[in-house]
Amino acid sequence: MLYHGFLGLRWRADGHRDIFGLTQAGWMGVDIFFVLSGFLITGILLDTKVSSGYFRKFYARRILRIIPVYYLVLAIVFFVLPWFIPFNTPGLQAIEHRQLWLWTHMTNIGFIFYRKAWANSDWLGMSHFWSLAVEEQFYLVWPLLVFFLSRRWLKFACVGFIVFSFVFRLALWRIEPQVGAMYFPTPCRLDGLAIGALTAIVLREHADSARIATLARAGAVIAAIALVALVVVRGGLFQTDKPALAFGIPAISLLTACGIAFIAGPNPGGALAVLLNNGFLRFSGKYSYGLYLFHGMIRTAMDVVTPSAQLIRWTGSDIAGNTLFVALFIASSYALALLSWHAWEKHWLKLKRHFEYDRPPKYSESKQTVTTSA
Repeated sequence: MLYHGFLGLRWRADGHRDIFGLTQAGWMGVDIFFVLSGFLITGILLDTKVSSGYFRKFYARRILRIIPVYYLVLAIVFFVLPWFIPFNTPGLQAIEHRQLWLWTHMTNIGFIFYRKAWANSDWLGMSHFWSLAVEEQFYLVWPLLVFFLSRRWLKFACVGFIVFSFVFRLALWRIEPQVGAMYFPTPCRLDGLAIGALTAIVLREHADSARIATLARAGAVIAAIALVALVVVRGGLFQTDKPALAFGIPAISLLTACGIAFIAGPNPGGALAVLLNNGFLRFSGKYSYGLYLFHGMIRTAMDVVTPSAQLIRWTGSDIAGNTLFVALFIASSYALALLSWHAWEKHWLKLKRHFEYDRPPKYSESKQTVTTSA
């Protein structure tokens, strides 16, 4: 959210821009999410593989979490808003004419072909739904593999997906001029999901092994060195930089998996667990799906209603004006996410009681706020 909040803001001095330069690496947050998702979803599937209604319960619970509020947003945008705000600009019309990609969870594919149209959609910021499309496509295939493959072959599948995804990005680097082709397709994101899935399997097979922490430390060091090397060589970690996409994605994915191993391994605890278990992050996790859905539209709408340039003139400082702009953006996103949860989402989630597992997952869904929300 900080990445999207500060993205595209103008600064009077280059030094001021550099102060907030770290937020521009925030695009990697989605890669952290994919690893978490692969870990948690695979864990649920492994733990409930022998339960009755394996597929029915999994998909019912996923649908109840994702679909009601997502389609409510689309319905409001395309069927209600046009009565009050006509879609009479090129950007809005482009989104309206290509809305089928959104309804069918294929935004990540549509964004490759029509990226310019999606990016110039005026106040209607919905391009970030590409990552939800990746998740939905993952859900279509992965439960089948977990069900029909043994854990041994599932590990082979994970390794195969990791290698395939890395090689696929390298191939696109050479043959495709558009950076988006390396960023949005599901094959380019399989390594993060597979690394998370492999972590779930390993932690279950070696639940009491002290080697987990040792391997996690070694992996974290390797990943950190790779990321530092990228920053030094490329001058930062930028979404538009092909080497950052090719090598940065697996590095941040490995680092995330190592963090999971520290927290969910045989001896959970330590400073990292304390940090991530604080009240604000748990609160944010509960409402994170709403934050995900609404923040893009709020951010682009604020460019029209309360542009940062106006706040800079009002405060007399680009640092104060832009910081106030981002603070208002985040506060508005939280407010709308809270409203969505209490007025709509939680009532659908109550229906999950009709699809309880015979064997509850090792890591309870009530604690999986990141994945179950986003």
